[in-house]
Amino acid sequence: MSIADSYTSAGNTALGADSPSYTWGYPTIASMNASDSSTVFQGDMNTGFPNWCAASTSCGSGTRDSMTISHATATRSVGSSINLKLYNPSAAGTYTVTVYTLTSDGGAALVAATPSVTWTVTVTAPSRTATADSTVTLRNGNAASFVGGAAAYFGGTAEGADSQTTQTYSTSTTSTTPGFTLIVKQKNGTSTNTAAESYTVQVSGEAWVTAGTENVGATKGAAAAAAARPTSASGVKWLQMATPVADSATAVRVWSTGTPGTATLTVTTASGLVIGTKTVTFHGLATTLTVSRDIKKVLQAGTGDAISSVFNVTVTDAGGRSVLGRTIEIVSSNLNAISTGSCTDAVGAVTDGVHVCSVTGVALSTSGAAATLTARMVDPAGDGTTYLSTTYAVTMGGAVSTFTLTADKATYEPGEAMVLTATAKDASGNTPYDGQSGPSLRANKSLGGTAAGTTITMNDYYDGVSTSQTRSTPVRTFTAAQTLFAPAASGKFTISGLDGQATPASVSLTATVGDDAATTAANAASDAAAEAIDAANAATDAANLAAEAADAATVAAEEARDAADAATAAVEALATEVATLMAALKAQITTLANTVAKIAKKVKA
Repeated sequence: MSIADSYTSAGNTALGADSPSYTWGYPTIASMNASDSSTVFQGDMNTGFPNWCAASTSCGSGTRDSMTISHATATRSVGSSINLKLYNPSAAGTYTVTVYTLTSDGGAALVAATPSVTWTVTVTAPSRTATADSTVTLRNGNAASFVGGAAAYFGGTAEGADSQTTQTYSTSTTSTTPGFTLIVKQKNGTSTNTAAESYTVQVSGEAWVTAGTENVGATKGAAAAAAARPTSASGVKWLQMATPVADSATAVRVWSTGTPGTATLTVTTASGLVIGTKTVTFHGLATTLTVSRDIKKVLQAGTGDAISSVFNVTVTDAGGRSVLGRTIEIVSSNLNAISTGSCTDAVGAVTDGVHVCSVTGVALSTSGAAATLTARMVDPAGDGTTYLSTTYAVTMGGAVSTFTLTADKATYEPGEAMVLTATAKDASGNTPYDGQSGPSLRANKSLGGTAAGTTITMNDYYDGVSTSQTRSTPVRTFTAAQTLFAPAASGKFTISGLDGQATPASVSLTATVGDDAATTAANAASDAAAEAIDAANAATDAANLAAEAADAATVAAEEARDAADAATAAVEALATEVATLMAALKAQITTLANTVAKIAKKVKA
């Protein structure tokens, strides 16, 4: 109930003479008028009117279901416009609000009067059904204290972002710390988030579940009291939870069954929506140490300082599951190079079984020295004198002194991706220690990825090598991103820098950018056109020579024809002559034969 406007029969102004007095129903009209509170007290009736109460000794704790309106001047009519609001109805249904008026004449007994108003309000139940934007967040250990009360949800970590998913298995019957906590926050997309379904947690695998928040009572929604780990007799793999307070998270504690292994937990609302599935692992006793990542292979010589993040060791159990938080020491085979070291399971503030190993150098160590580092831990299955171990080899190196510079190609197309490589040595001619900054290089032309004359970004040296690529994790791998490109214009270009000697020497390389594809194609087309013209000219010459040869052949044919005609005539003449001679010869033979016959006759006679 609040006052929107007020006035008296004397006027509707802000003056005190035109302003009625207002108070709760508890004080008498006489005492109210005596206080001369002629200022209009407007506000929410749920908070009262503290200005009037502060001036009066008669503000009791009467029922706040009425308002008294009066004025100190007799026979003056007063008027008020009053707003009503219905706050936070606790249940769905129809609410009827009746406002009626009682009057008193000069302090006489109250009598019924007008106006009288009835206001009916229908309240519908909000949707309690959760939708897909609900979250299930996995936390390590007992995170139930992060729900309910004033504590921040999700332990200050982003909602929906799980912490580690591996814990040590437990057979303790007195432990009150679960391996994990599921924090369930139901949502339904409304501005006030009215989602509040019951839900179930179903477990498949080696885990038991218990309620992490209270479901009923005055403390519903608050963290449940600490309880010991369930036993095989009391442990359950199915749990039904209420969501007693909308827009509040609830928690489920996840416990080891006492057997190493994995478990999958599925959270399903009463309406059938799966709002989260999580897989957790409870590891067993450690059985194996393995070097899982080599980071630095060449360590800094001549320093007694700590050298951090040299290599990683992963500890696993007999089932290959990561084992968390072991105490691992490092023993050096060469105490003149590396004195000691240890490994800690804290990568990104999350223990996950990957132990990062750091060592301490020796101030008098020299470049080229070598050591075998043995990472070891006490064997949990042994008698305390045996160890699980693995080894890692390192050498010592000095600061970068000299380097050579190479490119992955001698000739590039305009704008083509390129990779520069600097290969370094220390002052002793050995590989310099890992992690040093790459060389500072510049180009005489603008390269893609850097402007002319500006520094070319080179990655850190590892194994004596720095490149223009972007190193990834592990550091000896690179991302696929191209970061440096050849100039856009054709011609030679030079990249240079200074080495790290006491008197620095210049180191440079020269490469070439060839013509681009369009220029190359145009040149090829021009060459092809020239060759085509030459071929056409040659064809013309050949045609002319063929014509001349044809003319000569025609003349020769004609001469051959004339010769053939002459030969034919000669043959015919010769044939005639031969025929004549043969006839003459035949006559002579006949004459001779006759003469011989005559002689023969004479002889016989």
